Amino acid sequence: MKNKRDVWDYRDGLEDKLISRLSSIEAHMENVYHHVKRIDSLLEKQNGRVRKNELIINKWKGIAFGVFIASTAISSLIGIMIG
Repeated sequence: MKNKRDVWDYRDGLEDKLISRLSSIEAHMENVYHHVKRIDSLLEKQNGRVRKNELIINKWKGIAFGVFIASTAISSLIGIMIG
């Protein structure tokens, strides 16, 4: 009878170890999930800043192109008037 009890105690011990191991793995997975979520959030912020900077650069490109066109037109008119 004592032998059977030892087997059940051994099985219970294995189940406890398995449950403990699964809980540990679950906690690690949750930790990884939160890190990935945080990194995703930081990347979204960075992408927002990149978009904002691209808009500013494109705006200044447009202004520079407009100034170039205006200066070319003015120099052409001056050349026509002189000639």
